[in-house]
Amino acid sequence: MSHKDRNLDDLLNFDYGRPVPDERSDEAKAYAELRKQAQKEAYEKYRSTYRKSKPGSRKRKAGKFHKGLSVLYLVCLVAFAAIMTIMDVLPFLTLILLYVILILLSLIVVVQLRKNNISPVVRNIASVASVLLMGMYLLGSAYAIGTLNFLSATSVDNESRVAKITRDPFNVTITGMDVHGTIDKEGLSDVNMVVTVNPKTEQILMTSIPRDYQIYMPDKGEAMDKLTHTGFYDVQTTIGAEENLFGIEINYYVKVNFTTIMRFVNAVGGIDVYSEYEFVPVKRKKMTVKKGWNHFNGAEALAFARERKAFEYGDRQRIKNQQAVLEAVINKAMSSRTMALSYNKILSDLKNYFEMSFSSRELRSLVKLQLAKNPKWNITKNSITGGDGSLGTYTTGGTAIYVMTQDPQSIETARSLISAVMNGNTLKTEEDGTITIIENTGN
Repeated sequence: MSHKDRNLDDLLNFDYGRPVPDERSDEAKAYAELRKQAQKEAYEKYRSTYRKSKPGSRKRKAGKFHKGLSVLYLVCLVAFAAIMTIMDVLPFLTLILLYVILILLSLIVVVQLRKNNISPVVRNIASVASVLLMGMYLLGSAYAIGTLNFLSATSVDNESRVAKITRDPFNVTITGMDVHGTIDKEGLSDVNMVVTVNPKTEQILMTSIPRDYQIYMPDKGEAMDKLTHTGFYDVQTTIGAEENLFGIEINYYVKVNFTTIMRFVNAVGGIDVYSEYEFVPVKRKKMTVKKGWNHFNGAEALAFARERKAFEYGDRQRIKNQQAVLEAVINKAMSSRTMALSYNKILSDLKNYFEMSFSSRELRSLVKLQLAKNPKWNITKNSITGGDGSLGTYTTGGTAIYVMTQDPQSIETARSLISAVMNGNTLKTEEDGTITIIENTGN
């Protein structure tokens, strides 16, 4: 047999006891070549065996479980997308970007779940990712459905709504009842405020009316009473009296009570309120309000807003404190952190303790406006004043009681400010407290 015809068996059966041929000979070179070949084949055989025995290296076909999981994932994705589209609270570009990201993620996940010849490790990672994403879809859907249910339960029919709430200026009255419990309980209208909003100029005007202010009720034959008594009748009686007072149309109302305030403030983790005075509330002796900034929980915010006996100017200072609380509530409610972390808790805590005439679509449009443009609202506060009187009222059957009589100049100033905001002008509060109208010629 020639050297060229020698094979691997020749090398393996070589008698190593016999003399080794000269390394320069052809026979020695042949044996060296065969030895290298044997080592290479042994190494390749070892690598092949090692790969087959490695955990996770075996590729398998997609089973029924993973295929079923992919179908369930797609159902959750479609349901989530449909609910988000119906909700219509995200800006258009944000919604499109969200859908693009979810589609790309879904393609990766579904392909890995359904494709054959995928290693178990990769398929398991895809399974975990699909479960996490489905959890996100279910949580988002629950939030959306909860919102729709809340808005449906708390809103009422309204014939005075504006054409487009994100464009047209509007007036909303906030009436706060002096009772605890659910919103259907009747009581005195303790807080009365007309809020004028112009979305285009980003201007908000709060006009507070003292609870004992002299008003006339159109639905009671123009009978005279004080504003707080309208709470005994109907919210439309309150609205009619305020429209009569300012010569305006009130488009919406929000009705709250003591429980509403406490529940909301607690749900958002408290509010920060500035106080002009240091005082101890009469009905909360263990609480001391310091001059400057205070962080209040629900009960503390309510005590601060209700107090009047601790002040020289009584109800006038209480109105300022109520405005400060409302401004703090608006700022907290508009923050992205509150919307993200406390949203669901706010909805669950306020149900049955809150009533409004905004429609579900209108409120969702306002949320969408806030998310899309993040407007820097200019909040201006005003309150009307009056004199002290003792008059017979409709509610008391003519028996004379304390009534704050109307001040025509104060009412006219309030009317001018409301009209200015409705007509597209903005307001500026000077250092002495007076409010200046800044005409916006571009509107």
